[in-house]
This record gives sequence, structure tokens and C-alpha cells, in this order.
Amino acid sequence: MHPYAIINFHELTPAALCDVIASKFHQPIERTAEEVMAWFNLERQDDPTAPATTDLQQLLFAKMQTEISQLMRKEMTLIFPVIRNASIHKKGRKSLKPTAYDSIRLSFEKIMLLLQKLRQVTGNYLLQGHWSPAYKICLSDMYTVEQLLQQWHYIAQNILYPAVLPANTIIIHQDEILNTVSID
Repeated sequence: MHPYAIINFHELTPAALCDVIASKFHQPIERTAEEVMAWFNLERQDDPTAPATTDLQQLLFAKMQTEISQLMRKEMTLIFPVIRNASIHKKGRKSLKPTAYDSIRLSFEKIMLLLQKLRQVTGNYLLQGHWSPAYKICLSDMYTVEQLLQQWHYIAQNILYPAVLPANTIIIHQDEILNTVSID
């Protein structure tokens, strides 16, 4: 496959989707989130051009990073092994219990709410000319994390999990539940 080929996620098996999610989303999100936190922890104090909201940005981003890490750990250690094992043993496509999915769904909901709040306190990631280049890169990296999270969320919620859940499982979509979950 050409390195820049477009992946048709609908054509992949659930086991292959697990691998793609880990390599195309988990790893880049972790790396980029670490770079964002490095700016907050190492450079933020020495940057007089950073907006007053950066303390709140750091708090929200750190909370989101924690949620993301927990979700990745759940997927990598609990969920993906079940999906891969089911494909190896040809148990059919429906290999995940709805209660396991509920935990994943709630984690995604918390992350999406944190993203929404982060977008608000960053002014939708709009750059200002007077900000330092380092802060502009940090803000750009936050936007990159958001884009990767949105793609991961879409693929997981619309392709992977529906493929491995029992037929009558009710999948509630983000826009249907947005105001019912708290990040506290």
C-alpha cells in the first residue's frame, strides 16, 4: 500500500481496525499531546505573549490527556484483545459485550465535552499575530489533537464498535447525549 493511500475503513476487519486505530490515532495523539503539555510545563511561564486563558487551557488539556490515556489503555488492554481473539477463533463478528462498549462510549463523551470546552477557551484555535511562535505551535498542536480525536471517535463509534457488538445493541451518538454527561 502506498504510504499516502486513502484508507477505506469500512473495508477493514475489526481486528485490522484495532491496529489502524492504535497506529494512526493512539500513537500520534499521545505524541502530539505530550508536545502540548511540554509547552505548558516548560515554556508557558517564560512567554509574556500567551493569553490569560492559558492556565485554563492547560487544566482542560491535562484533564483531557488523562481521559485519552485511560481510554487508550482500555482499548489496548481490554477491548482490542477481545476483538482480535474473536477474529482469530472465527467466533463471528459480534464479539464485544454492550457493557464494555458503554465504558468506551462514556470515555469518548467526556473527551468530546473537554474538547468543546477547550475550543471555547482557545477562541476556536484562532491565532493572534502578537503571540509567540512557540505558543502558536502549541495551539496548532491542540487543534491537531482535536482533529485526530474526531477521526478516531468517528471510526470507533460508526465502524468498529457497531461491527463487534450484538445486533440489538443500542448505540447512542454524541449529538444525542451531549448535554447529559458531566466532565466533573
